[in-house]
Amino acid sequence: LHPRILARYQITSEILQKAKVKHEIIDSQGKEKLAQMMSLVFLGDWTSYYLAMLNQVDPTPVKMIFYLKERLASMK
Repeated sequence: LHPRILARYQITSEILQKAKVKHEIIDSQGKEKLAQMMSLVFLGDWTSYYLAMLNQVDPTPVKMIFYLKERLASMK
């Protein structure tokens, strides 16, 4: 994998560990790269939405995504 992708995994794992959130890596589905990518995007979107609804939280703020992007930008 590209070093920035590995960094993204590591930073995301750190965020989840600090929040004491159990997590695991999930393999994509599909034969083509686009299908694999979209299967994970779809899974992530719906998982995020469902968890927000379960926890009665507005699913639209993306503070952690901004944090992830800031950390990745500082690596340049």
